Amino acid sequence: MKTILFLSIALTATQLRAQHGLQGEYYNGQNFERKVLTRIDPQINFSWRGRSPGPNVDDSYYSVRWTGKLHPPATGVYQFSAKVDDGVRIWVGSRLIVDAWGLHDSGSFEGNVKLEEGKFYDLKIEYFNAMFEGEVQVYWKIPNSAEMQPIKTDYLYKAPAPKAAVAPAKPKQEILPVVSKPTATQKPITKTTKPAVVPAKEVPIAETQPAAAPEAPKTETTESVRYPPEKEKPVVLKHVTFEQSSYHLLPESHSELNTLADYLLKNPAVTIEIAGHTDNVGDPRLNLALSENRAKVVRHYLIQKGVAEERILAKGYGGTRPLTANANETERAQNRRVELLVH
Repeated sequence: MKTILFLSIALTATQLRAQHGLQGEYYNGQNFERKVLTRIDPQINFSWRGRSPGPNVDDSYYSVRWTGKLHPPATGVYQFSAKVDDGVRIWVGSRLIVDAWGLHDSGSFEGNVKLEEGKFYDLKIEYFNAMFEGEVQVYWKIPNSAEMQPIKTDYLYKAPAPKAAVAPAKPKQEILPVVSKPTATQKPITKTTKPAVVPAKEVPIAETQPAAAPEAPKTETTESVRYPPEKEKPVVLKHVTFEQSSYHLLPESHSELNTLADYLLKNPAVTIEIAGHTDNVGDPRLNLALSENRAKVVRHYLIQKGVAEERILAKGYGGTRPLTANANETERAQNRRVELLVH
C-alpha cells in the first residue's frame, strides 16, 4: 500500500510540473494574422532584441497570445506591471487590467486586482511588436510584499488547473478536486494604462482632432532629400512607404531612413519633426490616428539607429494638410506621405 501511495504521489507531482507555465501562440503580423508557433512558456520575461522569438516567427511585426491559469499564493490586492516594446494587454479573471495596445519604447504599465488564495483565475496576455527590439516582461507585487517580481512558474498553469494527488481509496469514494472554479467577477481596483492604439485598420477613434494650421508650410516634393536639408522647410520622404491602410513600414524605406539617420548622427545639434499625412478617403479620425502611427514608426526606426529620442518629434495630421485637391487617385497618392522638417 505504501508503494502504491508513493507512486501515485510521484506521478501526480510529475503531472503538476508538466502543467506549469502558459501556452504561447505566436503569430506573424501585429494583429494575430498568421499563427506559426505554439509552445509552453514558463514565464513572461523576454527580450528579443534583434532576433526572432522562435522558429518561423519574424523578427519584426509579430504578436503573441499567452493563456492559462494563475494561482495566487495569498489573498489581497495584487499590482501587475508590464514592461513592453511595443503593446500589451492583460486580463485576469476575464477583467482587462492593463491596456497599452500601441507603440511604446520600453514603456511600463500597471493595473491592480483583488485575488483570493487557493483559487485559479483565467489569465490572458496579448503582446505585439512592430520593429526591432521586441520586449515583454510581466511582474506582480504580492500582497504585503515590498517590490515587484516576475511571476514565478509555480503560480502559472496551462489550462486546465491541476487536481490534487489522491491515494487509492475504497470503491465509490468520491474524489474531490482541491481547487475551485475560476472566478470571473473580480473587479480591478485601479488601472493605469495608455490609450489603446490597434495596429492596421483597427486603430481606435481619437476623441479630438488637432486644428489644421491656417497655412501649411510649402512642401518640397523632389525625388530624394538633398543634404543638408533646408531648415524649417518640409520635404517629403518620397521613398518611405507603408502597407496600405497600415503603419507596417516596407523594406524599401530603409535606404532613405538610413541616410537620414547618418545625417543626424553626424550633426548632433539638429532636431527634426516627422509628420505623417493621409488623403481624404475614409473617417478623418482614423486617418489622423494612422498618420500619427506612421510618424511614430519612422521615429522609432531612427532611434534604433542611434539617434537620441529627444531630437525627434513625431506628429500626425491626417488629411488636414493636403498638397493637392484629392480630385483623383494620383492626387490622393501625393497627399499620402511622410515629411521631414529640420529645425
